[in-house]
Amino acid sequence: MSANLIVKYLNLRTLSLIVFYAIVSLTSYWIAYELRFDFNIPEHHAVDRINMVDWVVGLQLMLLLASGQFDSVLSYFRLPDVFRLFGGLFSNALILLLMWYVYKGINVPPRAVVLTYFLISFISIAAFRVLMRVKSSRGIEDWFAMDASESVIIIGAGEVGAGLCSDLMNKTRLGMRPVAFLDDDANKIGRYVHGVLVAARVDELAPVAKRYNTSKVVIAFPSASTKRMRHVAKLARDAGLSVETVPALTDLVSGRAELSQLRPIQLEDLLGRDAVDLNSEGIHTMLHGKRVMVTGAGGSIGSELVAQILDYSPESLLCIDQAEIAIFNLQQNVLKVKATTKTRVTTQVLDILNAKQLENTFAKDKTEVVFHAAAHKHVNLMETQPAEALSNNFFATQQLARIASQCKVERFILISTDKAINPSSVMGASKRLAELSLIAQQNADANTTKFMAVRFGNVLGSSGSVVTIFRHQIAAGGPVTVTDPNVTRFFMTVEEAVGLVLQSATEGAGGDILVLDMGDPVKIIDIARQMIALSGLREGTDIDIEFTGLQAGEKLFEEVQHLSETLQATEHPSVMRFVASNDSQINMSLISQDLESAMFDTDVAAIKDAIKKHIPEYTPSV
Repeated sequence: MSANLIVKYLNLRTLSLIVFYAIVSLTSYWIAYELRFDFNIPEHHAVDRINMVDWVVGLQLMLLLASGQFDSVLSYFRLPDVFRLFGGLFSNALILLLMWYVYKGINVPPRAVVLTYFLISFISIAAFRVLMRVKSSRGIEDWFAMDASESVIIIGAGEVGAGLCSDLMNKTRLGMRPVAFLDDDANKIGRYVHGVLVAARVDELAPVAKRYNTSKVVIAFPSASTKRMRHVAKLARDAGLSVETVPALTDLVSGRAELSQLRPIQLEDLLGRDAVDLNSEGIHTMLHGKRVMVTGAGGSIGSELVAQILDYSPESLLCIDQAEIAIFNLQQNVLKVKATTKTRVTTQVLDILNAKQLENTFAKDKTEVVFHAAAHKHVNLMETQPAEALSNNFFATQQLARIASQCKVERFILISTDKAINPSSVMGASKRLAELSLIAQQNADANTTKFMAVRFGNVLGSSGSVVTIFRHQIAAGGPVTVTDPNVTRFFMTVEEAVGLVLQSATEGAGGDILVLDMGDPVKIIDIARQMIALSGLREGTDIDIEFTGLQAGEKLFEEVQHLSETLQATEHPSVMRFVASNDSQINMSLISQDLESAMFDTDVAAIKDAIKKHIPEYTPSV
């Protein structure tokens, strides 16, 4: 222990601090005497000053050590550090005052000297610590570089905005200089935050930007509603300003991001909905300590499922995908980030059409909860390959459900789609068949597994989504292609969709079709225009929009429920349960035989006719 103390304190840094604090203490003590006696010290007090100097300075050094002043990082000086410094120096003053009363003022510093000594020491050391903090965050050249920085307006003068302002002022390498705040709180307008004026309300962005000659605005309210974000983005766009925002609140709280790590405002910020409160306790009960399997784990939905499931600490998580590269990306981009010692995570490249291998996997893993996200989802591609859509989306699901039931899995959740409702595409029809196979399996003799399907719309930014396509088209200089000016779709962020999938899994009683509240449908043309604007371009001038007409299998709009389904409430307002009265009479054996026979002929038209025979609401576009 003693050796460790020697190593800790007998080094150049500590010795330098001892010398510095000793000089500060000695100087403060000397000046305190001079001030007490107006620079004309009586002889006997001059003698006492000299006789007591080593004792006074030594005591203060010991109390500075006790208060952690030799262990502190000098460049960090916040309120707790101020309190510790104050406590150490004040303790020193109390001891000296106690000595005065004990010895009746004989041969000890006068009370006024003690108090003045305390104040001078505190101010001197505090000033030193402040200078060290300034030096660490902003070099001398940075003070002058501030003038060359890009001026920005911060929207939101709360704690986040104030913190961002401080970061930008200290980290001049970021090249941004706050010149004004905007806030709708009338009590803040006209006041200063870190020396920066809260100039006006948010709606006055354009004139304030003109007054300060700035071209950039930063939104500093990470928990703002999407409606609020859209409003501010529109104000900025109308004023010709670029817009950035702080990281998401969850990233800030978890430490994954810092305030100063600004990002351009994205489409997800404008189209997503306000955060939905999930029943985390119910999800925790369903997943904690359980053995969970995710198929299609490398896809957009699958990888997000993996990430969110790990937050609930299952006993094990088996991640399955047919594509080797998808598993590799999952390992690199999700599992490394979400690594946890509480959960045994394994990955497996596996085709779920391989019944034998699948049975072996279930037997080995002893899976309790299955999230089935593996599927072919691209509408246009599947129109010319209906056999592939049926094989992967329907037959694979049917087989997976059968094996899950045999192995007494507790819950089985199929990730379905709104395109399964009155489908016009092979992909949608194949997902509807997958739903029916689960209902049939639910009603099978001796089954104990709770089977359910969860439907939702398009996921923003997922592979092959319209957003991804538009992003590539804009980067290439256009044109941006839209099928029809009136086409609409439901959109959700992947985080929101998966969160509600987990919530739905707790709501389903078995044999349910659960539909997520997807909000209002959005016009695709509006998405195209917003993405063009967010890229700093102008429609018709910088980039064009072209209409190509609806493609095979596409509809103008998606629907929420089948005509045969009735709505039942769940305990969560964002999850709806649909039940069909005639689904218990499904003859899946007959359906499977007919479809297998049609697939054997590989005739596209014959396969579609076979699908329509069993899915009468299916209306192929060609």
